[in-house]
Amino acid sequence: MTSKILIFLTIIIIGLSVHYLIEDNGYVLIEFLTYSIEASLPIFLLLLIAVYLLVRLLSLIWGSPKYLKERLNQKREKKVNQKTHEAMTLMSKGNFIKAERKLRSISSEKLLPIDTYLTGFSAAHYTKDQTLRSDWLAKSLDAYPNLECYINLRDAQLLVESEQYDQAKQVLETILKIDPKNTSALRLIVLLYSEISIHDSMIQYLQAILDHGNLNEASKESLIFSLQTLLNELKDNQGLFEKTWLMIPKELKNHPKLLACKYQSMMNNDQHEVTEKELRKLIPKTWNADLIRMYGLLKSPDVLTLSKRADLWSEQRPRDTNLWLLSSHLAKRDGLWSKAKQCMERSIEYLPTAAKYNELGLIFLELGQKEDAVEALHNAKDLI
Repeated sequence: MTSKILIFLTIIIIGLSVHYLIEDNGYVLIEFLTYSIEASLPIFLLLLIAVYLLVRLLSLIWGSPKYLKERLNQKREKKVNQKTHEAMTLMSKGNFIKAERKLRSISSEKLLPIDTYLTGFSAAHYTKDQTLRSDWLAKSLDAYPNLECYINLRDAQLLVESEQYDQAKQVLETILKIDPKNTSALRLIVLLYSEISIHDSMIQYLQAILDHGNLNEASKESLIFSLQTLLNELKDNQGLFEKTWLMIPKELKNHPKLLACKYQSMMNNDQHEVTEKELRKLIPKTWNADLIRMYGLLKSPDVLTLSKRADLWSEQRPRDTNLWLLSSHLAKRDGLWSKAKQCMERSIEYLPTAAKYNELGLIFLELGQKEDAVEALHNAKDLI
């Protein structure tokens, strides 16, 4: 501003100097109707500059309310940002009460950024003051109704983090009613399932989770575990189990752990022959340990038929520890203790575990080989 004033004064001095020091400095004559204006060239130029400055001054005065408003808004925005950053710093140090109070001091400001509302909401949540929490949540939704899903997502994240799972489930259901393909909400549901048993009313979201949840392998395993827990709770209620099973996407139904739940439910309802037929076809395709174990629990057909099938599989895969374990269990059921011993020893040879040594010790006791039984039990103890 000072430099502009100096330039203006310099121009005036030069103009006046030219006017008074030069004899022939030129004249300008302007005639309009009956009026005429005559002046020296330097004075005329100074008048033009004066008129220009006058117009600029009037323009500045005319636009001053808008300018002042912008300046006030800038000052308000700077204050809000500063308070928000200070509150975030306080939250990082665990001082949530002071952070919330600092933000509450600017909560009456108009057009607060969404980050300010969410910071205040988070601070109120960590203070465990439900009244303040609800107040900040309501303010956020009132100020940004078009960001309802975004705000509710933050709400759900905080609820899951603080282990308020029922409330988190309700919020996530609200989000998915508005946006069924919301990736963040679907991933949060998987996180929720990993903490509590999957709720049968939320199975409807499984297909959307698979299609839009962008799940990694760990998340898929968590989802499978949650489903496994639910199905195990329903395995004695065949009607409800079948109804729930129909709602599970095909991609998950083929998982061995869930198939084991299905076959356990069928066996609990005396569908052993149907289960055996399905397992007989499925086991050679997967050689899954859970399904092989299920085969050894069948009550129909007779044990001899089951043993012949297990022996045939063992010939196909002589180094499969699970198949030798199956043969041992079936031999025990048939009272063939020598065969049970031999098969258990083969299973231990490929994968020794404490449980197998314990079983071997009991087999030795049935055979009257007490010293061998003691040795087997010692081996089991060493593996614990």
